[in-house]
Amino acid sequence: MNKLIIALVAGTFAAVASAQAPAPTKAPEKQKEVEAATKAGTDSTATKAAEQKGVADAKAAKGTAKDLPTKADKQKAATAATKGGTDATATMAREQKGVADAKAMKDAPKALPTKEDKQKAAAGTTKDAVKKDGSN
Repeated sequence: MNKLIIALVAGTFAAVASAQAPAPTKAPEKQKEVEAATKAGTDSTATKAAEQKGVADAKAAKGTAKDLPTKADKQKAATAATKGGTDATATMAREQKGVADAKAMKDAPKALPTKEDKQKAAAGTTKDAVKKDGSN
């Protein structure tokens, strides 16, 4: 009788454990799907063509002479770059002078300082325009 109870308990335990286990997935099929998608993404013809063009360009450029082969050529290029920087410095100095001039003019009195002055000027301009137009 003890053996029968132990067998029933063990059987029940096995049944419950197998019922709780996740269903087996089709791993090989899913893995094949993922590999196929990855291969399709990396084997695209555009990617291969770009890689082949890059390799061909690198091979073509391999035997060409360098742009600045000698020390003298490098010094000439550095001098030209420095001169360009000097021109930029001069431009910056002119801009700074302009800013300084604008700051100096900042405190100068305005031509029409008050609202009344502005209104009088606008009214006078309007009357002058009407007189020139010939209308009343």
